[in-house]
Amino acid sequence: MSALKRSLSLIICVFLGGFALSCGTGRPPVPVGPLVISTAAPPAAVINVSYSATLTATGGLQPFTWSLASGTLPPGLSISAAGVISGTPTALGTSSFKVQVTDSQTPTAAVDIASKSIVVNNALSITTSSLTSGSVNVPYSASLAASGGVPPYTWSVVSGSLPAGLTLSTSGFISGTPTATGIANFTVQVTDSQTTPATATAPLSLTIAGPTARLNGNYVFSFSGYQRGALELQAGSFTADGQGNITNGLMDSNSPSGVHTKLPFTGTYSLDTTNTGPMTLVIPALGTFTYQLAVPASGTIRFIQNGSAGGQGTGVIRKVTGGIKVTIASLAATWAFGSFGGDIAANRFAAAGTFAAGSTGAWTSGVEDTNDNGTVAASVAFTGSFVAIDPITGRGTATLSVTNGATTNYSFYPVSTSELIMLAIDPVSSTAPLALLTLDTAAPPPGGYTNASLNTTTVGELQSVALSNGNPVPDALLTFLTFDGNGGITASTDENLGGVLSSNKYTGTYTIGSNGRTALTGLGTNPIVFYLSSSIAFVVGGDTAVTAGTLVPQRGTPYSNASLSGSYQGASIVAVTPGVTVEADSATPDGNGNYPLFYDISGPGGPQQGLTLTATYSIDATGRSPLTVNGATAGIAYVVNPSKVLVLSTDSNPKVNSLEQ
Repeated sequence: MSALKRSLSLIICVFLGGFALSCGTGRPPVPVGPLVISTAAPPAAVINVSYSATLTATGGLQPFTWSLASGTLPPGLSISAAGVISGTPTALGTSSFKVQVTDSQTPTAAVDIASKSIVVNNALSITTSSLTSGSVNVPYSASLAASGGVPPYTWSVVSGSLPAGLTLSTSGFISGTPTATGIANFTVQVTDSQTTPATATAPLSLTIAGPTARLNGNYVFSFSGYQRGALELQAGSFTADGQGNITNGLMDSNSPSGVHTKLPFTGTYSLDTTNTGPMTLVIPALGTFTYQLAVPASGTIRFIQNGSAGGQGTGVIRKVTGGIKVTIASLAATWAFGSFGGDIAANRFAAAGTFAAGSTGAWTSGVEDTNDNGTVAASVAFTGSFVAIDPITGRGTATLSVTNGATTNYSFYPVSTSELIMLAIDPVSSTAPLALLTLDTAAPPPGGYTNASLNTTTVGELQSVALSNGNPVPDALLTFLTFDGNGGITASTDENLGGVLSSNKYTGTYTIGSNGRTALTGLGTNPIVFYLSSSIAFVVGGDTAVTAGTLVPQRGTPYSNASLSGSYQGASIVAVTPGVTVEADSATPDGNGNYPLFYDISGPGGPQQGLTLTATYSIDATGRSPLTVNGATAGIAYVVNPSKVLVLSTDSNPKVNSLEQ
């Protein structure tokens, strides 16, 4: 009877087994997932170094059996049934192959096949053999490089030390701001990611030069000044060697006395610990001229010309973007521009506009607003072209033709494919004013600009020549101008009209055309227009004073005294009359309200160098602060961002100074 019961139980168990029930436990068996080889790539190998890597898979029923399905492993390596690729590779290169894994399911085993590759590298070595020199108090960065071994790498300094102020990250990035001159010798080590890590070392040296090394490379410049009281505008390019020598100088100059193009020049310069110093340019066709430089660590370089009233001026130096060859085709973009200068009667002239340049250089969709001594021409259509660029010097030429009007000619010097400095090179006439232009690319949204394109606070500097008691005087103004994205604006201003200071608040409206032309109302009795680029707006007013300037976005609010801290250099933006005393500045605000200033001046009192003062400041949340010396307001500062500040002077011949870090 017992045997019969056991036989019946076995029959029932087999029968129920067809329904996937377990007679032993009364529960379904654990399901088996699909067999899948891991997508992880095998680590790199190093030639003549023992190698081992284990393949893995998920799902299926272990144990697994591995094999090579197709292709070949690197010479010297083999694969075991346990999925271990091992051996000592004997040849460099990448080997691609397929591996197969089979599980232990019965009666039908699961199989998966996957593509893999193994790279066999050279032994680990450091490929960086030298480092670019740095300059004291100028941010520095350099990346170390290695090859071979198994990435990723880990870096360290194993002997010697980096220059004071610099550090080396584990990823091989040297960065910081050097605080002392000299040559640092040190040894770096790189460690790879092999199971038994390999290391390599290399001796390096890094030279930190003095302040003069800040001016080092290829540059483009512009200059606006006076010779014997007459306006003179210049644009050009040069190379500075970081050791005080200027070579490869080429410039164009235009004034009522005549046009000079493609003038060669050389020069010298030096900078002291204030990052300011003298520059001398020898221009055989014009003479020898001296200037005072102010060179920030990374911002716009500015300079002033030494001279008395009617012999001074200001300029901008921009470093050419390295590694990019500018061609006519590379200038295909939408551009905005602003310009200022003078007409044939020596009256003030300004303009702003936009156009689109094609790959052949042709300009389309050109529109500009001009103001010639109060005679305003709004939304004037024009065409033109980038004509040619000298492949050796980089100097270009361009033309602009006003619809039913005159054609004017220009030279231009590229800072990059998105920034140009341009100079009118026709003799001044009733149809060809003196004009110095700055061009910047624009990036209009699809469908063009709308009022919603502006929803930010900007900082503006506007300058003009106004009448005070019937006499022409400089008029300089700073403004915080906020756009609400819906056509409304609010503004607060500080203005110096020939020594008369005023502060005002306004509300008004703005209307943006699809091409970026923006009209403002409510900021006075005369219309104001600006044209948008990607980083700046070029402003021209409709007043008899011929207001012109720029707007730039403000960032970093809310502000406090701590927002202004460090080393700043700069100079006066422009002298709108020969009576303006221009200055080159080096300021070191401490973040606690103290503003030490080292400065040079040039103007009616003649050139003076090495002047100093210490002002105090108290920055409000908007970024505004008076600069006070001995209880009197010596200037009014507007913070654009923690690396840039504009200062309105309070004297009777005002100007705006721009300082950057």
